[in-house]
Amino acid sequence: MKKIYYLIFILLALPFYSQAQNNVIKGRVIDSATNKPIAQASVVLQTGDKKFSGTLTNENGEYTIKTNDSANEIVFSYIGMSSVTEQINNRSVINAKLVAGLSSLNDVVVVGYGTQTKATLTGAVSSISGKELVTTKNENVVNMLSGKIPGLRITQTSSRPGAYESSIDIRGFGANPLVVVDGVPRDIGYFSRMNAQDIESVSVLKDASAAVYGMRSDNGVILVTTKKGTNTGHYDIQYTVNRGWQQFLHVPHNVDAVQYMTLANEKKSHNFANFLDYSNPNNLAFLPSQFTPYLDGSKQSTDWYDAVFVNTAPQVQHNLTINGGTNKLRFYFDLGYQSQQSSLRSGDMNYHKWDFRSNVDAEIMKGLHATVSIDGYMDQQYQPNTDIWAIYKDVWIERPDADIYANGDPTKLNFYQIKSDNPIAMTDADMTGYSKYINREFNGRASLSYDIPKVDGLTAKAMYYYHFHESDNTDYHKSFTLYQYDSITNTYSTSVRHQPTDGSGTLANIQRGYYPSYSDLFQLSLSYKHTFLNVHNIDALVLFEDAYDNSDNFYASRDLTLNSEYLFAGSATNQIGFQDKNGLADHSSHALVGKLDYNFKGKYLLDFGFRYDGESRFPAGKRFGFFPTVSAGWRLSEESFMKKNLPQLTNLKLRASYGKTGNDGTANNYPDIYTGYTIDPNNVGYVFNGSYIAGVSPLAIPNPDKTWITSKMFDVGIDAELWHGLLSGSFDWFNRHRDGLLATASAVIPGTVGASLPQQNLNSDRTFGYEVVLTHRNTIGQLSYNVGVQMSATRNRNGFLIESPAGNSYDQWRNRNSNRNTGIWWGQTYLGQFQSYDQIYNYPVAIGAGGAVPGDYYYEDWNGDGVIDGNDVHPIATYGLPLYNYGITLGASWKDIDLSMTFQGAKGVYYKYTETLAEPLSFGDAGTMTQFWDRWHPADPNADIYDPSTVWVPGYYAYTGTLPGAGGASSTFEVQNASYLRMKTIELGYTLPQSLLKHIGIKELRIYVSGYNLLTFTGLHDMDPEHPGGEGGAVGNSVDTYKYPINKTYNIGASVRF
Repeated sequence: MKKIYYLIFILLALPFYSQAQNNVIKGRVIDSATNKPIAQASVVLQTGDKKFSGTLTNENGEYTIKTNDSANEIVFSYIGMSSVTEQINNRSVINAKLVAGLSSLNDVVVVGYGTQTKATLTGAVSSISGKELVTTKNENVVNMLSGKIPGLRITQTSSRPGAYESSIDIRGFGANPLVVVDGVPRDIGYFSRMNAQDIESVSVLKDASAAVYGMRSDNGVILVTTKKGTNTGHYDIQYTVNRGWQQFLHVPHNVDAVQYMTLANEKKSHNFANFLDYSNPNNLAFLPSQFTPYLDGSKQSTDWYDAVFVNTAPQVQHNLTINGGTNKLRFYFDLGYQSQQSSLRSGDMNYHKWDFRSNVDAEIMKGLHATVSIDGYMDQQYQPNTDIWAIYKDVWIERPDADIYANGDPTKLNFYQIKSDNPIAMTDADMTGYSKYINREFNGRASLSYDIPKVDGLTAKAMYYYHFHESDNTDYHKSFTLYQYDSITNTYSTSVRHQPTDGSGTLANIQRGYYPSYSDLFQLSLSYKHTFLNVHNIDALVLFEDAYDNSDNFYASRDLTLNSEYLFAGSATNQIGFQDKNGLADHSSHALVGKLDYNFKGKYLLDFGFRYDGESRFPAGKRFGFFPTVSAGWRLSEESFMKKNLPQLTNLKLRASYGKTGNDGTANNYPDIYTGYTIDPNNVGYVFNGSYIAGVSPLAIPNPDKTWITSKMFDVGIDAELWHGLLSGSFDWFNRHRDGLLATASAVIPGTVGASLPQQNLNSDRTFGYEVVLTHRNTIGQLSYNVGVQMSATRNRNGFLIESPAGNSYDQWRNRNSNRNTGIWWGQTYLGQFQSYDQIYNYPVAIGAGGAVPGDYYYEDWNGDGVIDGNDVHPIATYGLPLYNYGITLGASWKDIDLSMTFQGAKGVYYKYTETLAEPLSFGDAGTMTQFWDRWHPADPNADIYDPSTVWVPGYYAYTGTLPGAGGASSTFEVQNASYLRMKTIELGYTLPQSLLKHIGIKELRIYVSGYNLLTFTGLHDMDPEHPGGEGGAVGNSVDTYKYPINKTYNIGASVRF
C-alpha cells in the first residue's frame, strides 16, 4: 500500500519538478580557439535593449540562471571576445563558443552622466579598461595612464615616496583637469591615491562633451568608474601581491678628490682678472702635496652619494578582494595596503597607505534598486625634518676631500669643509627630527533608482554623497651637534645646527597642523531610454545637483627645552598659533543638467547637452552660467552604398562637436564685493606699550563683475575600422578659445587711493592641435596580439592681452605677446667650440673682453652687427610641457602566457639646468659632479693655458671657468632638447592551468614579472628627460632641479582567486 502512495506522490510532484527545471537555464561557455572553459564570462537575459538579470560563469565555464518570462534572448560576452546572442526558445540548456573579438564598436564608454557604445559616440572621448590600466605597476594611478590615452600629457617629475608628483593635462588645456569618480567630482590628489585594482574603466572627455560639468570642465574631465559586484550566485576571493625594487634613473655622481682639486685649480688659473693666479703655481687652489695622499692611496676620497643613498629601495602592494552576489544583492569589497621605502641609507623616508572600498547593489523590490558605496584611505608620509631638495643639493656640492666623521669617530659627524649641514645628519631623523604627514579620508555614497511603471525606460534616481578629509601634520625640528677635530691639540670643537636664532638655548621645536575639510553632494535625476519603431533610439536625462564645500585649518608651534615631541611640553615664549586665510572655504553650488542623445538606426547621431551652473563664490548677478554642447555624427559605413562597395570598411564615422565650458579658478573663497582690509600680522603691525599689535593691509578695489573663464570648444574627427577591427584608427582636430582670463588694467591710479586695481576678466587665449590613433588587432590560432600607436600635438597662443604699447618694431617683436604663441624661449644660437688659438684670433665677431681659450663656446651673430650680445637673442625653443606626445602599446597572449608593453614619448620639450647641474664648482669651493670632468683641458695639467703651443684635449664642456651663453643670455647649448622615448612598462605573465589548481581549491593563479621605466632613449645630456631642470618642461621653480629622482622599478607579483 505504501508503494502505491509513493507512486501517486511522485506522479503528482512530477509536473512541479518539471516546471522547476524549466525555470532554470544551464550551460557552458568555452573559447572556440582552444575549447577551454572561460571563467567570469557574462551571461545576461534580455529582450532588445532591456536587460533583466545576469550571472557569471565559474572556473569551469559553467553557469546557471533563472529564466524570466519577459526575456527572449541570452547574451554571452567576455572581455576581448565577440559577444554571442542566442534565442531562448524554451531551451533549458544553452552552450556558447566565444571567438576572440577584434572590433571595439560595441564597447561601452562612460561619458558625462551616462554611457554610450563606441559606435554611437559623437564626442572626443578616449577610454581604457582597468585591465589595461594595471599592466603598468606604479604607486600613482596617474603614472599608470602614461602613453595609453591620446591627448593626455603626463610628466612624472619625482618618485619621492608619498609625494605623487606628476604633471597632467588634457590637450594642453591646463593643469589638474576635473576628475569624476562614480559621478562625483574629485581632484587629482584623490585619483592619484586610488587603488588601481578597484578601477573598472577610465574615460577622458576632451571636447565640448565635458560641458555638462559646467564651470569646472574647461581643462577637460577624467571619468573613473569603480568595480561593482557581479551576479555569480557565489563569491570569489582574490588576493594580489606586487613586490618591487626601485633604482634611481640618471642621477649625477660626485667627482673624487683628485678630480675636484684639478677642476678647482683650472677654475682659478682661468681667472684672467688675476694674472698671477694662473702663472704662479703657489697661488693655485691646491698644491701638488695635497694631491699626493689621494694618488698614493694613503687617503680615500669621500663618496657622499654612496654615504647617503642606497642603490635599491623596496616597495610592496597587497590587495584582498571579495566579489559576488545574486540577482537581488551584489557586492564588491577591497582592502589594500601599500608601502614604499626611499633610497635614503638612513631608512628615515618612507610611505604607507591603507585603503578600502565597498560597493553594494541591491534590488529592494521589482524596479527599485539601491546602491551603497563607501571608501576611504589613510596614508602616512615620513621623512627627516629637512627640505628633501636640500639633501640632493648638499650631496652634490659637498667636497670629496671633506670627511664624514671628525677624526674618523662615527659618533662625531664632521663640519670642517662641509658646505652646509652634514648630509648624514640631515637624513637621520634621530638627529635632525622628523616630518610626519598623515591624511585620512572617508567617502560615502548612497543612491536609489526606481523604474517608473508603465513607462518603459523611465527611471528616477536620487543620490547623496558625503566626503571628509583631514591632514594631520607634525614637524619635529631638533638641533644637533657637529664636530671638528684639531690634530695639534687633539681636541674637538663643536657647532650646534638647527638651533633657533633667538638665542634661547632651546633644543628643538614642534609644530602641529590640522587641516579638515568636508563636502556633500545631492543629485536628483530623471532619465528616459527607449527605442521607437526599432529605429529611433532616444536617451535623455534631466538632473539637479546641489553641492557644498567647507575647509578649515590651523597650526601651532612651540620651542622645546625638554626632550619631548608634544606641544604641551613646549614653552609659551615665542609660541605661534596661526590660521591660513587662503585655506578657508565655505561655498556652495547648484546646477541643472540636461542631455538628449538621439540616433537613427545607429547611423545618424545627434547629441545635445547643457548645464546651468551657479557658484556662490562669484558676486550676485554673476553667479550663474549656461554651458551648452551639441555634437553630431554620421556613420557612412552603415549606408547601403558603402556596405555594397566597401564591405571591408566595417566602420566609418564623421563627427563634430561644439560647446561652451567654464573654469571657476578665477573665484576666491568669497565674492570680491567689499572695500576693506585684511588682517596681515606677518607684514604689518606696530609696537604699543611693548606689545606687538597686528596691522591690516588694504584689499584691492572690488570688482562686482568678476566671473568665470569661458571657453568655446570645437572638435572635428573621423573614426574608421577595417575588417571588423583588424585595423582601426581615428583623427581629431581641436580648437579651444578662452575669454575672461584675469588681468589687471594698465590704468594708473594715485597712491592716495590706498588700494590697488582689481583683477578683471580681460585677456583671452587659444589652444589648438590634433590627435592620431592607429590600432591593429588579430588572432592567429592560439596567438592573439594587438598594436596601438597614438600621437597628439598641441599649441597655446595668446589672444588679447593687457600690455603697454610697443615703442618701436623691435620692441613689438621682442617684448609684446598679444596674438603670439606662448612659451617662446629666447636665446642665442650656439655654433660650436673654438678648436685652437688660430680660430680664436681669426674669428670675425667680437667675443668680449678677451681671455678666450680653446674649447670656449662661440655663437651666431644673429643680427649681423659684429657683436655677440643680448640683441642676438631670438626664439630657440619652447617652455612648458611637450608640444608632441605619443604612446605605443603592444600586447600578446599565447595559451596561458601574456605579454604587454607600453612606450611613452615626447617631442618639443626643453630644459635648461641651473646651479650644480650647469656649472662646475658653482658654489665657490664646493664639490661638483663627474659630468664636468668631460671638458676641454691641457694635455699637460701644468701647461700655460694661454700659450698658443699648449696641446689641448677636447671635451663636451669648455675649460673649467667658462660658462655657456654670452652676456648672460641662454643659448642652444644649455637649453637642451629633452625629447625622449621611454619603455614605460613591460609585463610578462603566466596563468597556471586549472587542471593543476582545482584539486587545491584555487580557481585561478597568475604570476608575472614586470618593469617600469626600464629603457630610455634621449639626446639629453647627463640627466633624466622627465626630471625637472632649472627652467623649462614641468618645472615649477628653481629648486625643482633637486627634486627626488625618478625611479626605474623591477616587479614580481601574483594574483590568486579562490
